[in-house]
Amino acid sequence: MINFIQKAIAANPNVPTETDLRNAGKVGDYITLLYKWVLPFAAGLAVLMIIYAGYLYITSQGNPDNIKQAKDYIIGALVGLALIILAGVILKSVIGV
Repeated sequence: MINFIQKAIAANPNVPTETDLRNAGKVGDYITLLYKWVLPFAAGLAVLMIIYAGYLYITSQGNPDNIKQAKDYIIGALVGLALIILAGVILKSVIGV
């Protein structure tokens, strides 16, 4: 499993490595590295929440409470994803990532 993770990290040059963390000298560098780790995780979590909300919506059988809960999950996932993307825009403008 660890070998697979190492190969996946080596195949993607955008994923920060331990060397990047050691070479980071400024606070902005650390924030940039943190963002590069958080973005894929948050995007994946948002997609999973939307899939789960779709499942709730399909299995709600017309129950208004379950439909509302599913819609709230979808809205929450989209808002969270928008906030993460907005954080990236702010980082680009302030730090110059």
